[in-house]
Amino acid sequence: MPRLIRAALERAGVEGADRVSSGVDVVGDIAIVRLAGFSAPEKQKIAGAILGEMRNVRVVLEQEGGIEGEFRLRKLAHLAGERRTTTVHRENGCAFRVDVAKAYFSPRLSTERLRIAGLARPGERVLNMFAGVGPFSIAIAKVAGVKVTSCEVNEAAAELHEANDRLNKVEDLVTVIHGDAAELPDVLAERFDRILMPHPSESHRYLPAALRLAKGEGTIHYYRHVLGKDEAEAAAALRGELRGLLPEGARFCSRRVREVGPRWVEMAADIRLPGHKRGAGGRVRRRRGAG
Repeated sequence: MPRLIRAALERAGVEGADRVSSGVDVVGDIAIVRLAGFSAPEKQKIAGAILGEMRNVRVVLEQEGGIEGEFRLRKLAHLAGERRTTTVHRENGCAFRVDVAKAYFSPRLSTERLRIAGLARPGERVLNMFAGVGPFSIAIAKVAGVKVTSCEVNEAAAELHEANDRLNKVEDLVTVIHGDAAELPDVLAERFDRILMPHPSESHRYLPAALRLAKGEGTIHYYRHVLGKDEAEAAAALRGELRGLLPEGARFCSRRVREVGPRWVEMAADIRLPGHKRGAGGRVRRRRGAG
């Protein structure tokens, strides 16, 4: 992908265009670019070059600033192509309806989603505390054939998740809850073999809730953005954070997921919990899906 975009930008004749190649996300047929520092005419040239080079792209949007707010949304401006923010993104044998203006979605996590789906085992009960439009949950349901409970605080994303469950024919395996993940221990009676926490800027705040929801000897997949000049330094920072958050006897291994900024790395920790007993919570009002 970077090679194709770089070639297009060179043909556009925009100086410094090589800075763009690492900052393009393609979601379905929508390309999202970060063009801070370029003039309006230069942005139009870059957008036109992307449309000309990438035949699968029909929309080019500019992301202004970072991913912000409770719902982790992008501030987007239209640059070229069709005027819409909705698309269908395909990966790992799944299809996802996405509205990039209303719901968080990163195409850069495709490999990580497939990795987690490959770890789930028959008979497990899985909880995804930050499900978005369903890419982790649906991949797990399709690959492993296990039941997944998804929680998503953004109603627009939760509704898209439900539509994607039907699109991928896993509606009998996936239950979507619209609500705050912090409240799950008080409303969910069941405990889970595997818990996903794909909210790397806020997962540390929700780890106590995840520990209450996990079965003894269960697994938590914990994601964090950490500062480090390389993977070793980032892993050391993550270990330091988790030492003060995990119960005695918990074990974990970490791995680099992706670079997210200068000296910032997204890391994943696969945490194996010790055996323990938990009390049951209350009942939950589900939006839909199998129990």
